[in-house]
Amino acid sequence: MKKLNYKFISRVYSIFFVLLLILIFLFVGITTYLLKSDNGSKASWASWPISFTEKFSEKIIFNNGKPELSASGINELKKYKLSLQIIDENGNVVKSYNKIKGELVHYSPIQMVQLYKSGGDVKNHTIFVGSVKSNGTRWTYIIAFPMQVSKLTLYVDYNKASNFKFLILGVVLVIVIIIAVYGMKMNYSLLEVIASIKKLTSNSYVPMKKNGIYKDVYENLNLLDTKLKAAELERKKNQTLREEWISNISHDLKTPLSPIKGYAEMLADFNYEVNSKDAQKYGTIILRNANNLESIVKDLNFTYKLKNGKIPMKKENGNLVRLLKEVIIDILNTPKYEERNIEFKCTKDKVNFKFDNTLLRRGFTNLIYNSVVHNESNTILKVSIEEDDKIHINIEDNGKGMGEEEVSKLFERYYRGTNSEVKVQGSGLGMAIAKQIIEAHGGNIRVESKLNVGTSIKVEFAKET
Repeated sequence: MKKLNYKFISRVYSIFFVLLLILIFLFVGITTYLLKSDNGSKASWASWPISFTEKFSEKIIFNNGKPELSASGINELKKYKLSLQIIDENGNVVKSYNKIKGELVHYSPIQMVQLYKSGGDVKNHTIFVGSVKSNGTRWTYIIAFPMQVSKLTLYVDYNKASNFKFLILGVVLVIVIIIAVYGMKMNYSLLEVIASIKKLTSNSYVPMKKNGIYKDVYENLNLLDTKLKAAELERKKNQTLREEWISNISHDLKTPLSPIKGYAEMLADFNYEVNSKDAQKYGTIILRNANNLESIVKDLNFTYKLKNGKIPMKKENGNLVRLLKEVIIDILNTPKYEERNIEFKCTKDKVNFKFDNTLLRRGFTNLIYNSVVHNESNTILKVSIEEDDKIHINIEDNGKGMGEEEVSKLFERYYRGTNSEVKVQGSGLGMAIAKQIIEAHGGNIRVESKLNVGTSIKVEFAKET
């Protein structure tokens, strides 16, 4: 399946990111407005009352030990419409400026702490507390700012903030509606995806159009559907081949069993007289067919053990040239094939390779034997070996050849070729076993063939470094 690139997830995050940015800019804009003061350029931020209060100690002067306001201090109080009280160590107010309703003339220590923490309870004013020291005496002063400020983290003009309540509520409501609508759309699309996945399991899936936020999901579902259908066709084809193979192998098992059973019954029949010559003849036939039967069973067992890696490989350094020569000689020494024309070509006397002699001998015997058996007696078979950065072995004939379908199935366990009139007893596993042996040695094998032209089997091994 094509790897999902998650574009639709990126789009979802992008939309929510844009909404988040809108909220952030809205919050910053409103906060900026709320934090600004209407009282002049110096009062630009709500933190200004704190810094103003701290620096105002410079505006308090002392005359004969009594606190007074400097001219600049009085001007600033007038400019920002601020109220001031100076308090001695006993909590008594000794100096006031621009009195406001509700001011006290005496403050207890607890009241001073409450003023510092909460800003007081004077209507439409917020009180900030500062201190100044002169000749060892500490004086406290409080400044009342004509705005209602919350002393949490930032200082907000409550009157201004109340004007934005409905605006903020409206924006939040719009964003919630947008998210809800978009979520419903995504949920509908997701339900479609889930339904499509369920259809895949029942083999009733219909390819979806590749659009919308789940475009990539649909694309991969379509691809998965294509692969599942192809796999199902392959499964059915393999099932058919398996059934055909079972039918063939059953027939091949019955073929040697029939004479074994027949001659055995004759020998066991007390009413049938058998002389020693006939007994020897029948015994030879029984033995030959028993050996054939044993060979079929061994091939079946061998191919599955080889497939599952249960056959130990005894690899040793050896000469592939010598191995191929011995295989060809063994085949030509068979009386039935002693007149066959097999040519061997190699420019070197020795091509070293690490291999299991028994297994690889069997593999090449199967490959060459297959070409000999399924072609006419006048067919020329050429075996060659070359060595460069790899080892190349080519088995080529000018025989009947095969069609594309036969070539593609040549190494399948459940397949027997149809372009041969020769009836060969056996399991039909020879080519599959040969391919498994080649691959077990790290090699690869491929076949090129054309009807009425010939076949070429190419084996390639990587040289060990």
